[in-house]
Order: sequence, then structure tokens, then C-alpha cells
Amino acid sequence: MLGREVQLTALPDGCVRADNFGMFDTEVPSPTKTQVLVGVRRLGLNAGLAHRLGGEGTAYGPGIGVGDVPSSDAVVEVLESGVEGFQPGDLAVGKVPWCTTTVVEADELRKITDTEPNGGLDAHLTVLGHVGFTAYTGLIHVGDVQPEDVVYVSGAAGGVGSCVVQFAKARGATVIGVAGSNDKVVLLTDTLGADKAINRHDGPAVDLLRDAAPDGIDLYYDNVGGEQLEAALEVLNFGGRAVICGAVGDGGGPANYRRLIYQELTMKGFAVTSHEDLRDQFETEVDGWLREGKVRSLHTVFDGIDRIPEAFVSLLTGGSSGRVIVSVPSQLQS
Repeated sequence: MLGREVQLTALPDGCVRADNFGMFDTEVPSPTKTQVLVGVRRLGLNAGLAHRLGGEGTAYGPGIGVGDVPSSDAVVEVLESGVEGFQPGDLAVGKVPWCTTTVVEADELRKITDTEPNGGLDAHLTVLGHVGFTAYTGLIHVGDVQPEDVVYVSGAAGGVGSCVVQFAKARGATVIGVAGSNDKVVLLTDTLGADKAINRHDGPAVDLLRDAAPDGIDLYYDNVGGEQLEAALEVLNFGGRAVICGAVGDGGGPANYRRLIYQELTMKGFAVTSHEDLRDQFETEVDGWLREGKVRSLHTVFDGIDRIPEAFVSLLTGGSSGRVIVSVPSQLQS
């Protein structure tokens, strides 16, 4: 069977561009007795993948060189299977290459039993998916969010950040989010329920945060690093916590790290792949919030596998809101 895939064709020279990638035909092998042939229906893109382009591997995957096909979490549709428990037409979540069709080990897929939660298939890549699980793990397991906390979230209109905002509110906390445009500020308060929102372009980060949180913050969920992390360390109350999820820049550590000493702050990073034991708790609690209308799927959809490069650049440059998802039509004959 022929499929289409997206390869890295040139290493980025500075910012990632759409023309760093190319579309190619590929011969898809037949599945073995332990594999299923799947068609990609939804592909969720992650900003952290950019650090692996021409770089080293991380807990989330190997380094990506020229000629390699990146991988992301996806909703897939089973096209062919000889494995018990999977039949053509079944939907599942798994990590797959950027392509239309591939073979996957059956034990690496999580079958979808409820195909129409609030948000449809896309919800399985947002609040119920990898970014939701990342937000939940960092906020609740690592950050130990409490109802009395004032929580500050950077990158708050992004895939992980939008889930953090909603999950913190669902747990009863007060939430301040920061984003990169006035439209996203409105989205944070009017759609996601943040108590306050900041446009990071309106002034120095520490001044904006002090204005928004005159009594300080208790928990900082960091998706970007840099100036936002330094501002949070300045404004965290005594005994406050900072959860390090991601960093979009390659700068050094915070210049004011001594605040960790004097304010007895805790700063802890995590890799969500090490916390699979939390999966059942996460799915049960967040599915309940979704059904109660306390959280919603926030995503930007690009139609067609050929739009992956464009979608990825939009994610990295802040041109989209929530999780960036590429939608692909079903390959099964109706």
C-alpha cells in the first residue's frame, strides 16, 4: 500500500520554516501478527519536538535528522488487523509518524470506546489526550494544586496551558494566565474561565504579574521559561512552587534563582512519560469534568496531511490557539 509522509528535508537555520519539510510517497508494509494497519485521522503537534530537529533525543523521542519522519500522538483508524481486540473501523490513540498510513504494534494503542465526548475526536488529543495528561500530571501530581492557590500559567492559550487553566479552575484555584495577544487574553477569561489574563507584550513580565497578583502567587506552571520564569520567582509567595513543563527558548537559567533559597521555593521539572501510573486517575477525573461542562477542548484544526509543516510553524509562532491538530479523512470505504 502506498502512503504519504512528511520528512525533515533541511535542518532549521534559526526559526523552523515550513520549507524545512517535504511530502513523499512511501510504501507501507503489511502488518505482522502483533501489528495493525492504521490510517491517521487526527494528528496532534507538539512544540517541544522543535528542540529535537537536528538535536539530541529526549524522554519524548530521538533526535530528528534530515530524511527522518517526526512522530506525534494521533487518533488512528484501524484499516487491517489480525490482532484480537482490533477490527477495521476501530479508533485508537497512539504515537505515529507524520503520515497518512502506517503499521503500529497493537499493544502501543489505546482503543477509544467513547468516540463522541464533548469535543468529538479532537478531545482525545486535547483535554483527554497527551497535552491534557501533561497538564494534569504537572499541575496535580507535581504541583499539588490546592483550592486556595493562586496559580500563574505561562503559554496559557496553548495546548498544555489551556488545559492547565481549566483543570486548576475545576480544582477550585484562582488562575492568572499569560498569552501573546489581546484575542487570547479574551479567550482565557471568557472561554477558559481564567480569573485574570495578561498580554505579555504590554510591559515587563514582572510588573504585569505584580499588578495582576498584588498578594503574590502560590503555584507557577511554566511552559515557556525565560522572562516569565524569572517574573514568577519574584512574585511567588513564601513556600511557593514552580512546575517546569517546557521552555521555548534556549536561554540560561533564571538570574534570580537565589529566590529559591530566601523564599524556600520549590522548582521541579517532570517528563510525563514517567507517570503513566496516573493515566486511569487522569481519565476518570477529566472525563467527569468534560461531561459536566467544566472543561472543553480548545484546538486549531488544519485539514490535510500536506498542511503539517504549515500547522507546525503556526504552533511555534503563536499563530493558533490550543492544541494544533491536523485532520485527515477516513481511508475506509463507506
